[in-house]
This record gives sequence, structure tokens and C-alpha cells, in this order.
Amino acid sequence: MKTLLTLLLVCLTALPAFAFVPDGEELAARLRKNYGPMRSWQARMTFPDYPGVSVDLWYARGKWRQQWRAGDKAVAVGSLGNVAGACTAGSFPLSPLFVWMVPHPVGTWRSWGVDVTTGSYGFCGEAPCLMLGADPADEGNPAIFLNNEDLAPLTIRYRADGGMVTVEFADYRTYAGYRVPQKVAVRSGQGELAADVEWVRLNGADGEELFARDALDPAPCAEPPMPFDLMRRTFRYPQAK
Repeated sequence: MKTLLTLLLVCLTALPAFAFVPDGEELAARLRKNYGPMRSWQARMTFPDYPGVSVDLWYARGKWRQQWRAGDKAVAVGSLGNVAGACTAGSFPLSPLFVWMVPHPVGTWRSWGVDVTTGSYGFCGEAPCLMLGADPADEGNPAIFLNNEDLAPLTIRYRADGGMVTVEFADYRTYAGYRVPQKVAVRSGQGELAADVEWVRLNGADGEELFARDALDPAPCAEPPMPFDLMRRTFRYPQAK
């Protein structure tokens, strides 16, 4: 009887960790509290395997600007997964940071195929996390893994162009009052790419001229060296349903 009572106590103590996964409204409210006031950001990505190449990024409510540097520069502007204008003749890659913290995240994740009504708590590496859509062992379904405390995205997995794309964010720190990742990695059937992230500004990076196609230099530019093409092949923006 004593053993039975002990087991019952353990089960009752552990139950809340699995029973109280937030519903969509609660999750959206917590995300608004933690990240809602962050309207725009500016960051720089560098690549450990490709020294001398960097990308300056500006992002505001889904609009973005990229400026690749490797001696010369290559610039593009767009919105979400669409390139509105670029100086290169060929297609311009998108950045995996564009899926990190999107406008209206819960609704957007649903449109990416993540079942936000299916969730559990567990560990993502060493970090306690909230797993939405699938657990870490299930790599066949779209999923979002969030830090259990601050809801910072750790892993975003979705289907694009007939395959699965996984974007991982790591080495979080607090910058200007927000939790932001210092490392990002993308993996798909086309390859893998890792980058370091230096945050330059949170909020205040939302001037309309930054994202205007008409403000781009009309002169054509050469395509930057690797990993420009690798990112173009490896990362795909989620296809909304």
C-alpha cells in the first residue's frame, strides 16, 4: 500500500507537466507578451565555414532586406517568402532568420502545417521545451519546439518543395530585453548550413525606404560566392496551406 501511494503521488506530481500544454489562445498571449513589442530587427550573419562572407539583414513585420558582402555587395528586398527585387540576375536566397519570430506566430505555424493542438513537454538537447506538432523522434511531421520558459523558438520544421526543412536556433542571450539566438542552422535534403548571428538593433529598423524596391540601386551585381548558392538550395520558406 505504501508503494502504491508513493507511485500515485509521483504520478500526480508529474501530471501537470503533461496536462497543461497551453492552447492556441494562451500560447499566442504568452508570445505577444514576450515578443509582441519587437516590431523590427537588424542583424548580421556570418558563416564559420565561409570566412569573409557576411549578410546584413533587416526585418519588420514580414518585410525584409538582405545585403550580402564578400568584397562587392548584393542586395535584395522582399516580404515573407517572396523576393520583390534583387540586383542579381538569378534567384536570390532567403534567410532562415526570416522564420524565427514571424508576425502572428501561432496562426502562421498552423498555416505551415504544424498541429499546435498536439503538444507535450520534454527536452530539446539539454533545454526543457514545449513540443508542438511532433516530438523530437518524429521527424516526419511539421513541428515547433519552444523553450519552456520564454517560448523562444529552438526548432522549426516544415515541408517545402516536397521535402522537409529543419531550422534550429541556439545559444540564446538577452539583447535589448529580448531572448535572441546567436546561432542558426538549416538542414534539408539539399544540404546543411550553419551561421553565427550578431544582433545590431531590435526595433527602430523599420524605415520604409529599407524595404522599397524602388530604392534599390538599378545597377546589376554579380552573384556572391558560397554559401550564397548553398543557402539558396538548402533553405526554402514554408509553404502556407
